[in-house]
Amino acid sequence: MLIYGIGSPLVPAAILLCAAVAAARSRRIQFNRWLMTLIALAGPMLVMVGIIQGLFYPGRDAEILWQAGPAAVTVEGLSVALQLWLRVAAMIAVCALFAFGSDAARMFDGLIRLHAPVSLAYVCAAAMSLVPVLQNQTRQTVDARAARGWNTSRWRTRVALTPRIAAGLVTSSLIQFDQRHQTLIQRGFDTRRRPSPLQDHNDGPGQRTLRRAAPLCVLALVVASLSGVLALPTASELLGWLRG
Repeated sequence: MLIYGIGSPLVPAAILLCAAVAAARSRRIQFNRWLMTLIALAGPMLVMVGIIQGLFYPGRDAEILWQAGPAAVTVEGLSVALQLWLRVAAMIAVCALFAFGSDAARMFDGLIRLHAPVSLAYVCAAAMSLVPVLQNQTRQTVDARAARGWNTSRWRTRVALTPRIAAGLVTSSLIQFDQRHQTLIQRGFDTRRRPSPLQDHNDGPGQRTLRRAAPLCVLALVVASLSGVLALPTASELLGWLRG
């Protein structure tokens, strides 16, 4: 809501910075892993919006900063590219922070506490619990290929092995989902009774207060921005200030 509810690029930039600080200070998250995920997913987006919006902005009355043939760097194009990329990067950063720093049991308990449908809570928790399983299977497959003489340290070899590894991972994932589904049905998962928590998570007073106050604060900030009470600079205004 903050990223897309407020038009200023300062908001996604602040969220991106907060996610980076949280990933660096967290004991459960490897910062290099979080950073490489952000670069791998948000890097191509930066290149695409930089080329499409930054060099070929369609506006005729745009303020041109540099031009070479059909390509022109404009203030409006850079502002649009900056806004799009910061929003996407902030969303990826927060999602990666949540995925690497949370566990499936805690997520299931949280969704049940929020009165979410049991099926939705199960799907989300199962998807998160399969991530380490797939990583372990991938590592075992690569080690098995290396034991057979494959030079798995080369990127070319890893790329060549990717289709075979992916096919095996998809098949094993479907089998595991089916086995878990059958086990849960046998234990009464398809009944209307609310399941008991998987783990005992006792939140302190500060965590309970933050969980209840955060949605209200977010809603208040969005309403203040839409009503004009919270006037934050746009991307074009920030670029103008930098030029000045």
